[in-house]
Amino acid sequence: MSYVIAVDSGGTFTDCVVLDGNGTATRAKAPSTPPQFEQGVLDAVSQAAEQLGMPLGTLLADTTLFAHGTTVATNILITRTGPRTALLTTRGHEDVMLIGRTVQKVAGLSEAEIINVAALAKAEPLVPRTSVHGIDERVDRAGRIVAPLKLDRLEGPDGLRKRLRDAGVESIAISLLWSFLNPEHERKLREWLNEGDDGWFVTASSDLAPVIREYERTSTTVLNAYLTPGVHRYLDIMAERLRAEGHRGAITVMHSSGGVSSIEEARERGVALLSSGPAGGMLGARNLAARLGLDRVIATDVGGTSFDIGMVVDGEPAYAEAPIFAQHPVALPIIDVASIGAGGGSIAWVEQETGVLKVGPRSAGASPGPVCYGAGGTEPTVTDANVVLGRIDPANFLGGRIRLDADAAREAVREHVAEPLGLTPEEAAARVIGIVDAQMADLIRRVTVERGLDPARLTVLAYGGAGGLHAGAYAGTLGCRHVVVPREAAVFSAMGIGLSDAKRIAQVSDPARAPFDLDRWRTTFDGLAAGLRADFAAANLPAHDLTLRRFVDLQFRGQVHTVRVPVEDADLAASDGGERVVERFTDSYEETYGPGTAYRQAGVEAMTFSVEAVAGLGIPEPAPLPDEGKDASAARSGQRLVHLGPGTSDTVPIYDAAKLRPGNRLAGPAIIEAVDTTVLVHPGQHLWVDGHLNLRLDLT
Repeated sequence: MSYVIAVDSGGTFTDCVVLDGNGTATRAKAPSTPPQFEQGVLDAVSQAAEQLGMPLGTLLADTTLFAHGTTVATNILITRTGPRTALLTTRGHEDVMLIGRTVQKVAGLSEAEIINVAALAKAEPLVPRTSVHGIDERVDRAGRIVAPLKLDRLEGPDGLRKRLRDAGVESIAISLLWSFLNPEHERKLREWLNEGDDGWFVTASSDLAPVIREYERTSTTVLNAYLTPGVHRYLDIMAERLRAEGHRGAITVMHSSGGVSSIEEARERGVALLSSGPAGGMLGARNLAARLGLDRVIATDVGGTSFDIGMVVDGEPAYAEAPIFAQHPVALPIIDVASIGAGGGSIAWVEQETGVLKVGPRSAGASPGPVCYGAGGTEPTVTDANVVLGRIDPANFLGGRIRLDADAAREAVREHVAEPLGLTPEEAAARVIGIVDAQMADLIRRVTVERGLDPARLTVLAYGGAGGLHAGAYAGTLGCRHVVVPREAAVFSAMGIGLSDAKRIAQVSDPARAPFDLDRWRTTFDGLAAGLRADFAAANLPAHDLTLRRFVDLQFRGQVHTVRVPVEDADLAASDGGERVVERFTDSYEETYGPGTAYRQAGVEAMTFSVEAVAGLGIPEPAPLPDEGKDASAARSGQRLVHLGPGTSDTVPIYDAAKLRPGNRLAGPAIIEAVDTTVLVHPGQHLWVDGHLNLRLDLT
């Protein structure tokens, strides 16, 4: 039998799913091991191999595809551990990254951070001003060369190459004015820099993000230069470890636009991995929503360090309009995922100045982790609070592989939260959980309302290791009627990565005003499609049935934000100057911003063209199991005292998730325990099991 292995390396745990030829999943978890994340990857795969009853080498030798999602790019950005980076730009534009935009001080910040005006500041530049070099050249807004690039001026004993060497530069970003219309100068510079034996990593904006808006394009190119060398090293080490253990199949990496690419491509595009793991979760949410016939889903991921949410509407996840990472904009297609620092490892603390209880955004992470792990943690976390409340069984965490120290968790909650507030440890733990549940509900409310959606009318999909513990509370607060906890909830992002298609998006800006030259559009789309076909052929992935979709970003004249509109064959064959596409844009605009908001009299502008290429990897999905009746008593494994809320406790029945069968039903309060997660059913809520062994919560 051949296998597909998918691994999502998170901040606290590394999750693994092994899919066999029938689509049956074997799941495993292991602690992440920063900064040597590859060890956590091998540990998780080893756990899965053990469950399958085979040596690691045998499993890897029989694996046709290894798919990986990683946080390594995010960690490099957060910890500022990238290489010494230089930026080459058109002379006179050296300060574009320092100037930024007016909103840069608040870009990507939460409301709480924004109102702290005294602490607002622009992001610290990834390239120091002394490493920004102006180049004599100029391309105008029509793509014409008005000042040629003369490479001989950059040579010599005091030339650019020597200055870069003397500064210890390891990576170089090239972003010249209007290069997305004419990339000649950027490509000549890139070739010139690569002629020597300096070992620089060189990235050009015209290769990476050939799109309009100088600041965003330059920021993306600088990020790629800063992140890619570290990403490249990590992926090389991981691939070497996998090969050494016996893997001979393809290796793919999940990228932020929602699909996997070859490891060779990922090595050169570190910026595309900034939302690697969350993108995998959103693809899993899309697949599960389609399987269950759900049109509108709130995908929620409660992990160890963060709470991530995204929307799946009409079968597709949304793309972020202006993605921001650590206050740096990214001009690449990225699945829209909003996050806050609220997860199992979030630290609870009492603010000395006000005596107010806070939860997060600081996290205990993978090391030392929550106090109950017994690995050196001293500050109480959300996981510790759940242990104190009896919601997590200390003897059955990760199937008993990690025995939690309940006494240490209780003492930490008592010392750091209960005593300062004059509460019992149980009361303090309940308040910690209440705060984190409210934070999660607030984020969902904000994201859905911004899109004109009523959260009460949407289905909540709850995954991540702690999703089942908290979903009944935050979904109930929002008035949601139904929650789905996937069978593979604890490793759901890895599952999404394993079931994902190979995907790549090519884009280029070519601004124009309606009526449009459709022959020019056709030429642009054909060029993008040809490049994608060549990329897929070179990737050598086990992919098939390549499909291409075309899009154009349109806006009303004078606006900043665009709307992405699909372009069909019939649109390009028409002789109406793009009127069919403009009508589609107007409908989408009013659907997004409200009836009557479209203003055709202003004129319509086309900004960026993109082609999305998707090829399936042929991974089967198992058929649903037959209904076996409502009686869930065979799955009952015991009972214990659980604190369900402030001043409320009860002896609650415990059920073994592995023994629940399709059709089983039970009423709350109850706890369902799986090897890798726990689900809490609150009083008044009801749980049933569907044919795919997902746990379904009816809240009203």
